[in-house]
Amino acid sequence: MPDALMPFNLKLSSELAIPGVVIDGGRQSMRLARWLKESNPAFLNYIPGDPDGLILEAGLVDRWVVATFTDPEVATAAQGFRSRQQASQGLHFLLVQPDDLGVTYSGFWLLRSP
Repeated sequence: MPDALMPFNLKLSSELAIPGVVIDGGRQSMRLARWLKESNPAFLNYIPGDPDGLILEAGLVDRWVVATFTDPEVATAAQGFRSRQQASQGLHFLLVQPDDLGVTYSGFWLLRSP
């Protein structure tokens, strides 16, 4: 993990929960993690609209739609993610795991939005 992204170096409170997105990739979790690694993810961005969307910004000009949604509960969670992301100075994470047991993971990225 780059020193510049360490919460301590960003002067973030040790009690501040870092927001993030967890993707349950199932059998394809390793393939997804490899693709993400090659894509060089920079940050996740919530964009409200019709439908709302979660966008992965990568490299200099690449961006991918991670999810679109119209469900009000999901939109509220996404707005909370954006609020917590701002509170953490843009620091957030992306985790790919093979299942929802939380025992193993296929890929983990600590990201920071500008």
